[in-house]
Amino acid sequence: MRLRRLDLNLLVALDALLATRSVTTAASRLHVTQPSMSGSLARLREHFGDRLLTQVGRRMQLTPLGEMLVEPVRETLQQVEATVSLRPDFDPATAKRRFSVCASEATVLALLVEVLREIEQQAPGVSVELLPAEPSRMGQMLDARELDFLFSGENFLLPSHPHTLALRDDFVCVVWTGNRRVRSKLSIEQYLALGHAITRYGLERRPGFEQYTLERLGIARRVVVSCTTPALLGPLVVGTQRIATLPSRLARQQAGILPLRLLDPPLELPALQIFMQWHRTRERDGATAWFRDLVLTVSRRLGLIT
Repeated sequence: MRLRRLDLNLLVALDALLATRSVTTAASRLHVTQPSMSGSLARLREHFGDRLLTQVGRRMQLTPLGEMLVEPVRETLQQVEATVSLRPDFDPATAKRRFSVCASEATVLALLVEVLREIEQQAPGVSVELLPAEPSRMGQMLDARELDFLFSGENFLLPSHPHTLALRDDFVCVVWTGNRRVRSKLSIEQYLALGHAITRYGLERRPGFEQYTLERLGIARRVVVSCTTPALLGPLVVGTQRIATLPSRLARQQAGILPLRLLDPPLELPALQIFMQWHRTRERDGATAWFRDLVLTVSRRLGLIT
């Protein structure tokens, strides 16, 4: 299809070029060859009468017109996708569909493992790609429609896309069963004196759920080790005098296979809340709605939400 002499397929290439500022990366994103993407860029330059991307040193930068086109092109493609992808009906028993999902290992273990069991039973043609919770990238991926769902705390949600509460959990403390410094009850003095294992996500080391909550309360812990997932907190305290604070469901799972003791935190902590978010253009898509409903149904059955 052509609009004002522009092949609309070129808009997809233009969106990728403007987002990545790289012919090679844009070609990889769209699964085409680099010469093919270079040809698309040449046609786009001819159409707009502008270079759009220029070489500055070893990197490509957008021209002023290229900068102006970023948002309009993205919004146009989102509207086109919302129109052509509308499928109000979705039959999970016969459908072929792949969902890409960003979630922490804690959310996968607490909720999505059971969701995947249900999918195998209800929708044998549906596959799910689980991606790591990378705060610096997952929001961008959802906004660019490269991701179907993300599961995160409220602090990582995108305000421009819909979301709903997927699970709620309390925090507990865990120590090794051989910990000599902690008895049956944990005092705030002990809690602050012990060495803590904590979670920080991604290379940007963004605070995990428990760290974010405690920082908001002005609680400074003595951090001796950090990791990228709360799923490692239990193993990191075994055989040591360390302590970790993690969601209760994950803590109980780990205490079932590791020599861990669970203790109530010595201070009142707000409940952990994990939200499910999806792109606004897929709000009425039948497959997306089915996946959302399945997640919420399973979460209610597990007692994670009411």
